[in-house]
Amino acid sequence: MSLFPFVIALYLYRYPTIVYIFAQTSSLRHNIKHMKDNQAAFEDLELYRRMSSAFLELYDNVVLPSLKYFWPGNVSIVVVLDQERPQDHELGKTFSKRYPYPRVVYQNPIDPIFFYPEDKITKRYVGFIDTDTVFVTRVIPELLFEEGKPVIIGNYGKYEMPLFAKEESLGTGKMLKSKEIARGMSYFPVIMKVSHIVELRNYVEKLHNKTFDEIFKISSNGPYSQFSVMCQYVWNFHRDEYKFYFHFRSYNNGTWNGEDNPPGREPYTFYQTNVTEEQKMPKPRSSIHLRYHDNWKNPDTLRSVIKTGICFSGGFDICPDQYKHLNRNQQRKHYALVDDRRNDVTLQALATGCAEVDRLSFKP
Repeated sequence: MSLFPFVIALYLYRYPTIVYIFAQTSSLRHNIKHMKDNQAAFEDLELYRRMSSAFLELYDNVVLPSLKYFWPGNVSIVVVLDQERPQDHELGKTFSKRYPYPRVVYQNPIDPIFFYPEDKITKRYVGFIDTDTVFVTRVIPELLFEEGKPVIIGNYGKYEMPLFAKEESLGTGKMLKSKEIARGMSYFPVIMKVSHIVELRNYVEKLHNKTFDEIFKISSNGPYSQFSVMCQYVWNFHRDEYKFYFHFRSYNNGTWNGEDNPPGREPYTFYQTNVTEEQKMPKPRSSIHLRYHDNWKNPDTLRSVIKTGICFSGGFDICPDQYKHLNRNQQRKHYALVDDRRNDVTLQALATGCAEVDRLSFKP
């Protein structure tokens, strides 16, 4: 019997630093691989922006400033305009010559337009943004991808807007014949593999034995969310190809013990047995629905959000004056913007960061 394994074990026992260095090196290699995977996926992403001349003022005054500050210039953007509107064709002539120099395509206006990306997107991944999406921090690969997989963030628990969100959930259930696990319209960009959206349409047609457009008209008779349907589909059939995060929304006095389960949503017990603790961890969003927030039409609101986002992107050192005026409540208020809605779990996770703000920025 060889003594070699015992000699190695004794050596490592005598010199534990060797074990530590080896473990750290392995961890570093692992992290570097994930960073490379995230970067590769990021470069294979195209941002999809539905647009028309009717939304030009909103785009110029709200969306465009945040793109200039926070969206990386090496990730392409596609703007989809209405084929039938002469004003959109005039807009398209100038759009591709303006920052961020998007690729412009035209399509006849149809309701389920986001379900047909394959003839517009040239990359593997499509990232959908809404008409009022405002980026509030510097967008890096790790915000959108983990281990090379797109990040999906959903809200679960009590409905944020009871009547509207209830109808959305029921619409998701009608289309996929399964209860909605979370609201997928709570973050942007919503990133999907283009091939999975094509699969989704084919799956739904077989499920209902109707054309996709016929099914969509039935399912969308009222408020609906195309993005919730997409997120639900990939959770059901491609779960291992995405990184899911589920954020509890405490609209029932901060608790939900299984009573009064929201219609159309999975029950309380589902999240106890099918969702891991890791999947319930806070995950910062890179953008917000600006129109969901008070005073969004006030230019000072947008300026404040962007200014704070610049400073938060760079850390304490680059904006000492900005941080000097922060207190815990203001810190939390900003993070609530990033997180779309107030999330007590996320705010608790920020306690250490708030204390650090106090330590670095405040003097007695």
